[in-house]
Amino acid sequence: MKLITQSRLHKSIPLGLIAMLAACGGDDGSPGNPGEPGGPPASVINELNITIKDVAFDTGIATVNYRVTNEEDEPVVGISSATYLAAQLLPMGYTNAGNASQWQYFTSESCADVCDGEFVDHKNGQYSYTFSGAFNGMNDISFMSGGTQRVVIKIGGDSLPDGTALPITNQHYDWQDKGDTPAYTRNLIEMETCNSCHSDLAFHGSKYNEVETCVTCHNTDKVSNPENVFAPMVHGKHLTGFPGSLADCQTCHAPDETLTENMNWARVPTMAACGSCHTNIDFPAGQGHPTQQDNSNCVACHNSDWTMSAHSQADTNAVLGQFNVEIVSASLTGTTVDLAVRLSNPATNEIYTDSADKLDFVNDLRIYANWGVSVDYTTRSAKSIKLQEITPISGNDGVFNYQIAGLTVPAELVDDTGTLAIQGKLCSDEDMLANCADIDNTTNLKSSHQFFSASAISDVGRRVVVTNETCGSCHGDQELNYHGSRNDLEGQCQVCHNRNMQAEAGAANAAASTADYKHLAHTLHAGSRENYPDINYPANIGNCAQCHTEDASGVLTAALPLNSAVQPLAFDDGSFTSPASAICSACHTSDTSKSHMTQQGGVFNGTEADATSGTESCATCHGQGASVDVLAVHPIK
Repeated sequence: MKLITQSRLHKSIPLGLIAMLAACGGDDGSPGNPGEPGGPPASVINELNITIKDVAFDTGIATVNYRVTNEEDEPVVGISSATYLAAQLLPMGYTNAGNASQWQYFTSESCADVCDGEFVDHKNGQYSYTFSGAFNGMNDISFMSGGTQRVVIKIGGDSLPDGTALPITNQHYDWQDKGDTPAYTRNLIEMETCNSCHSDLAFHGSKYNEVETCVTCHNTDKVSNPENVFAPMVHGKHLTGFPGSLADCQTCHAPDETLTENMNWARVPTMAACGSCHTNIDFPAGQGHPTQQDNSNCVACHNSDWTMSAHSQADTNAVLGQFNVEIVSASLTGTTVDLAVRLSNPATNEIYTDSADKLDFVNDLRIYANWGVSVDYTTRSAKSIKLQEITPISGNDGVFNYQIAGLTVPAELVDDTGTLAIQGKLCSDEDMLANCADIDNTTNLKSSHQFFSASAISDVGRRVVVTNETCGSCHGDQELNYHGSRNDLEGQCQVCHNRNMQAEAGAANAAASTADYKHLAHTLHAGSRENYPDINYPANIGNCAQCHTEDASGVLTAALPLNSAVQPLAFDDGSFTSPASAICSACHTSDTSKSHMTQQGGVFNGTEADATSGTESCATCHGQGASVDVLAVHPIK
């Protein structure tokens, strides 16, 4: 069918009448959807929103009526291209006992210069599309009257006739041909959960960015390769390089009572879903699992409680809830830290009267110390003690005193502050602490840090750039363990991975050759470190807000100017690169970019005096509110 626009009407008809006719619908003169007042049309469009009003069903043919607005709820008029998808849902167990519900794909139809079906622009932000024929029989699928049906509309990626660019958006609508609201649909996961790692996930040329759109096509009735059915495909793609624990299904299947299939991953075990992660199992052949020809018997053994227990962090959380390490005092005398530690059981409110070296469930408990937070620490290797191996200097009432000697404290930094970082492992049996002599299983403590001055512990210390929560949006909250049991990404790693680490003078990308935390984190996520070739960052690398947090004034910590504590990048040949240039060149690696930085006062491989002279003028143009503010030119969401 032809696209219905004003240009198809006779040129001699007055414009007012043209508008009236366009509002009435089809070109055969039959009544269409009445025009509805929409207000002045949008002139600025940063966001498109689709509101699907209803699906009219006549002799098996569906007409979807919808409204398109911008971010200010102003009608968007003149959209001439769109894609329309249609599918229906087979309920759980419909095809065989134990089978999950599944979508059946009917069709994908489009409008551009011509339409597969019939398209009407009512010229007030209201639109209608009638599919080219009855769904029954499309794609060899029998229409299920009374079942749950779905339409998806995709618009954007092109422009209005006046040249206004249209951002891409998808919107789905579940309906029932009998006119009732569907009693059931299949929604297992929110796109916001995916984007907690992926930032702005979109596929097929960025056309499709909703889970509900993906499943409408990625089912057995559309894709020819079974590995491209949505659940096996997504599970399989996350098996490599997943930044969290694969055993924790709720990283993606986050509990959400608004989802119709909330906790489906635990309630409806199937060979396809489970086998896409447990790839060593061949169910029909009986390899790695008793023989199973279908899904009818899965839930007999793998009921929801068992499945949730096997794939949760409940035991780990229970163990961690039985032990807490708290630094209750700290001070600096010369180059020695005097500190006091209290050990307790939060589950019982018990204070342990024995020190760590006498607690049989303590596998490892260490405290690290470094000084000089105003210059990002004075040494690259923090001093440490192992509490499980030493007797405290003194102690009573559950508080035990220790010393960490040998800190580097320059005379000019005696009034600075330092950091104490805690890490450790506990022996455990399921959800209880256990004697390390009897069991090999260990649980990592959630590491922590405490700032201190020369006289007392302090709430003020090193600037906060990332937090365990921002890192945890992908990695899990303090679940990413380095060097065995160090997982406080906010404050512990920097105690050793600091500006005293050196880069290789001849490296093509200097930032990728140093273990200085800020450069290490940037280049790891950018996939530019040779020793980590398999890292595939799942989001837009330019979205600084994925990792960075906001400061006390609400400004993202990726903003310029840099904090004064940020030091130049040191090289193993004794040269230095100035701070902002070192950070920006980690991603902006071209000679042109480096030349620009040099022209603005940046120093590459110069003397320490030159690199710290403050000649960089980056913030003049790239600072907060400036013409090319880094927070504005990066794709920050």
